[in-house]
Formats: sequence, C-alpha cells, structure tokens
Amino acid sequence: MRETATELAELQALIDRSHARARPHMAGIIHLGKYSLTAAQVVRLFDGMKTIAVAAPAPNGDPLVAPMDGWFLHGKFFFSSSGDGVRINGLRKRARASIAYFDGERFLINAHGPVELMFKGHPEVDEIDAIFDRHYGSSAFDWSDEGVYVRLDADRFFTYSRTPQEFPS
Repeated sequence: MRETATELAELQALIDRSHARARPHMAGIIHLGKYSLTAAQVVRLFDGMKTIAVAAPAPNGDPLVAPMDGWFLHGKFFFSSSGDGVRINGLRKRARASIAYFDGERFLINAHGPVELMFKGHPEVDEIDAIFDRHYGSSAFDWSDEGVYVRLDADRFFTYSRTPQEFPS
C-alpha cells in the first residue's frame, strides 16, 4: 500500500462524489455504504499486479476493450503498452479511458476519466517504471522504443460488493 492518508481521503471523496451522482438505476444497485467498498478496501484489494479490463478508443473512435496488466498506485490506475499500439494511438486523439476490475459477484471497481501518457522522461514515470521492472525484470521502456505507461486520472469511480464486510479496510 503506497497511498498516503491524503491520497486515501481524496480517493474516498471521489468514490463518494461518484456514487452520489449515480443515476437512479445504478444508485439502486450500489447503495452507497451498503454495497460499496471504501477507499481503504479498494487499496488493499488492488495490491500488486491485477488483470484489468481497459476500454479505450481506437484511432477511428471505436471502443476497444482488452485485458491488461494493471497497477493501482497513489489512488490511480496504471497500465503499459507500446507507443504505436492501437489504443495508444486512439488515446492520443481522445485521452479518456475506462477500467474495470471485478470478480463475478464478489466485487467490482469501475473507473472512468482522462489519461496521461507517460513516455520515458516524463517527470512522474520513475516510480511506476521501477515497480514494473521489479515485477517483470524489465520495464515498458525495455519492451519497445516507444514504451509508455498510461495513468488514469479518474473523474468517476464506482465500487460494488454484495458482501463488503468480507474485504479488510
């Protein structure tokens, strides 16, 4: 867990705002506080590499979704790709994506928002690059001349679990 107390508070505020703005259908499913997870539960649940579903635009705007290795760091999602990847080319034109991480009926974490493409030399890339290097023995910059990390800066963040009490906070 690398989140500071401030980052946890910011994530909780984002979750609360997102759930408060949910339309009636979604609000009737997630019941903030009853079937939702807290920021602390999300951070513990998302410790280490997880396979996430990433939805991003193709260059022509078509939606594309694919499983990717994802990391949660400082209250934000990260994944990597090659700079010439279809999704990256689409994100250059429309820098928004959605991420879902779920386990059937046990839980769902769903985030949407703008993305930051973090190429070699980006001022904030060192920490996530070191995490990838420790986990894989190489980094996105080793895999491709145009390796890139993508950070999702969620402006909507939803959580759901029918049994939130089973997840430690």
